[in-house]
Amino acid sequence: MLATDLRVDVAVGFAYPHKLERIALARYVMANRRAGRFRENEKRSSRDAVRVAMASIASGVNVVADTNPPDPMARRVVVFDADPSDLRYLTPLPDVLVEPEILHWTNSIPPPAELVRVNRTELMALLGGARDGTLDVLVKGAARPLEGVTVQLFLRGAGTLTRKLVVVTGTDGVAHFSFPSFWKASVLIVIPAGNFWSMIARGPASPVTVDCPLIDSAGPTGWWHDIHGIADLEIERGQGISVGIIDTGVGPHPALEHVVRVGAFINGAALPADNTADVDAHGSHVCGIIGARPTQEGQYVGIAPGAKLYCARVFPDAASGANQGDIANAIDALSKGNSVDLINMSLGSEAASQIELDAIRDALERGTLCICAAGNDGGSVNYPAAFAECVAVSALGRLGWGPPGSLTAARVPENPVLFGNENLYFANFSCFGTQIATAAPGVGIVSTVPSRFGSEAPYAAMDGTSMASPAACGTLAAMLASTPAYVSLPRDESRAQMAVTILRAKCRDIGLQQEYVGRGVLHTD
Repeated sequence: MLATDLRVDVAVGFAYPHKLERIALARYVMANRRAGRFRENEKRSSRDAVRVAMASIASGVNVVADTNPPDPMARRVVVFDADPSDLRYLTPLPDVLVEPEILHWTNSIPPPAELVRVNRTELMALLGGARDGTLDVLVKGAARPLEGVTVQLFLRGAGTLTRKLVVVTGTDGVAHFSFPSFWKASVLIVIPAGNFWSMIARGPASPVTVDCPLIDSAGPTGWWHDIHGIADLEIERGQGISVGIIDTGVGPHPALEHVVRVGAFINGAALPADNTADVDAHGSHVCGIIGARPTQEGQYVGIAPGAKLYCARVFPDAASGANQGDIANAIDALSKGNSVDLINMSLGSEAASQIELDAIRDALERGTLCICAAGNDGGSVNYPAAFAECVAVSALGRLGWGPPGSLTAARVPENPVLFGNENLYFANFSCFGTQIATAAPGVGIVSTVPSRFGSEAPYAAMDGTSMASPAACGTLAAMLASTPAYVSLPRDESRAQMAVTILRAKCRDIGLQQEYVGRGVLHTD
């Protein structure tokens, strides 16, 4: 969950009334406000305002996609490319929001800074080299080569320069890197496709072999269940509550077959349900934390496996960000279209989007509460988690969890202030601040990932506030399901506000400051 990006393209030959020239186009998102528009005529007027606004600049825009539902009161979202100077022709209307595209990202945690830091002596040695650099990596697990492993090589150069190269292993388990000798191999991050721990290799020299330990099938519960007060399988836990997930998609995985595929919202276009398959592994992992239903002994169960899950994909592929218009459309589809009680968003940006905020507020008015990952860059809370209307979740780890040399074992902080009770610690990557409402397990969380590379039901360990958010979301879903007063409420803002009240009342202190963990950790007792 990292920084915002503004996509800029170059186009030729757009005919304007006043000019014909080569122009630089920037991408924008336009949408009408819905939050606070309670009357039918207000919603219709708001929707119609987008048409008026588009007409005022129509000659200067290239419409990429236009989500224009037949319901005249639904949100209209337009993604378009335009010369920024032509936005001066845009008619300002109170019901229309126009923003540069803001891209959101999922779990992307850099290695600890000390692994890529370079001192002056090392720098001089780097500059003195003249040969091309190569590094051959063999990744093994259970005494055999591992296919489909994402191997990240971090290089360091002059000053603070760093560079990352990525190779995915083939059937031989080998990743080959080639780079100019100016760079020095600093650290390897080895991420198997499933069933094995992700590992770190520091200062690698070619050839290098990385052995990934097998993840024990020690389910159905793990430490991330224990600290929430959950100690057994209980497949009905969470029944009667609906949870939406906005992410990279879901499955295929046998333990996630019950998840309802809502579709994909990509670059302003709404795609049907068969486009919901996971384009990465992140979304499947998040879905599994909330509601995996094991099909084999030893598999980890979700925290609220009885909840009804709905998943919407907003990421085009594993390497691309999701824009605010697509996220707003996904929120509408889950809250308005499927009446979910909670929405989990394990994604974020450093920039705030008013279009996204309007969708979150609109959902709140329908009784839907958004649970969001705080961010993984160790700084201030990212958006949408930072919005007051959302529940921001930070990440915790447990000492001793994860084998030596694993990526999970590298998440322990150095500052003694960040260690709490019960061997819990505040993860060294987690964002923090006054917006944090609660903390949840986010280090070495074992959950479902898509079936691939010959594995039919793989599980993987991941770290991030992306994992903490669904842990908190699943726990809250379990609590709401056992609260008759909540279940009987109408689907309006009172329902969402009661969910917030229950969350605040059910947090317990774990000995860490409020800026790191909010009110503490949710507990079902």
